[in-house]
Amino acid sequence: MFFYYLRLAWKSALATPALTALTVAAMALGIAVPTALISIYHVFAQNPIPEKSDRLFNVRVESWETGSEFFNVLPGDPPKHMTYRDMRGLMRSDIPEHRTGVSAATIFVFPEDKALRPFRGVAQLVHADFFPMFDVPFSYGSGWARAADDSRERVVVLSEEGNQHLFGGENSVGRRLRLGEQEFTVIGVLDHYEPTPQYYDVINNAMGKPREMFLPFDLIRDQGLGLVRTGDADGFGSVDQNDPNAFFDSSEVTWIQYWVELDPAQRADYARFVDDYAQEQKKLGRFPRPLNNRVTPLMEWMEVRGVVPPATLGLVLISLLFLAVCCFNLTALLLSKFLAKSGVLGVHRALGAPRSSVFLQRLLECELVGVAGGLAGTMLAAGALALINRWMPAGFVRADLFGADGYSLAVALGLAIVAGLVSGFYPAWRACRIPPALQLKVQ
Repeated sequence: MFFYYLRLAWKSALATPALTALTVAAMALGIAVPTALISIYHVFAQNPIPEKSDRLFNVRVESWETGSEFFNVLPGDPPKHMTYRDMRGLMRSDIPEHRTGVSAATIFVFPEDKALRPFRGVAQLVHADFFPMFDVPFSYGSGWARAADDSRERVVVLSEEGNQHLFGGENSVGRRLRLGEQEFTVIGVLDHYEPTPQYYDVINNAMGKPREMFLPFDLIRDQGLGLVRTGDADGFGSVDQNDPNAFFDSSEVTWIQYWVELDPAQRADYARFVDDYAQEQKKLGRFPRPLNNRVTPLMEWMEVRGVVPPATLGLVLISLLFLAVCCFNLTALLLSKFLAKSGVLGVHRALGAPRSSVFLQRLLECELVGVAGGLAGTMLAAGALALINRWMPAGFVRADLFGADGYSLAVALGLAIVAGLVSGFYPAWRACRIPPALQLKVQ
């Protein structure tokens, strides 16, 4: 019976093609706007690594001086990153299963292919645990061992895009690559890997592409290599400019995001370790402020850093209000259409069709219009997202960050079904409530 009603609804919609096309177009416009904005919100707010986000924690320590504040940090929060010596101190703990610092540095790259010109590239500085910690996939080779961190081995892992750029996408494991003044060995090439947001570096590269190269973190200490720190940093005090190690061993410049992976049940134990470390530093004359250290879960860290722009949620709510206005206008159109067919409905009622049948048929017609509008709205939303990608400033986000996908289609169809129900309920109810005798008398 349902499919019979559906066929009748389809014929009724085709009987007034101009009015049906107008309602589908209005529905498409009303659905396209919230679909595009909800898709954008989803990109910012999604869990980038749901299988283990509860095991990943960002670590911060209150190392700042008294009497001054720092930029872009929530009131009452410690610095958003830490110093090199604090990172090394916290790495003494054996509680975490994995731990890594994350930062970035520029370096001159001299491709093996002489047809490619040398360029200044940006390398991601990480420790060996970075790759298993964040489930980084490999096409060829693997990451380096912890021993390579300590010995500062000249090894490099390339991203998929970096390998395509430098070696044409072939298996480059074992090949040599000159970085700065020294030769490096390629030991791994990543598979396609574009986490969104790029959670391990939300401060400097939240919506960008992964860096083309990954290097052992402590290579930054090699003065002759040519690595130059880049990215956000805060600091106070001064250091001995004649000592090349002073910046790392005694400065108060915070520039490293520090991550640990541990069982959530061990979070309290690790937090006590961090506080104990801070107490040790207080005895050395550092950390003048009260204890205010943080071991922050991944999803909470993204909220702290405002990965989801506050305006995005507001725009989503406004777009839903726009859809509500469209539904109100569609209700008027559908009501006039159904009441214009009161004679036909009267014949159906007189021949024994119950009110429920008339109601269901008309409601199904509204849903057909809604689904058609949802499909058309998905295409409009895809076009809008493509334009947004094009309008974004170069380098601010990936060129393909926003786009229509299965999630967008599901959102559009979900909105379409709800909008069809909301728009058509009252017209369908009115159509089935008019007495059949009155409708037949009009004829």
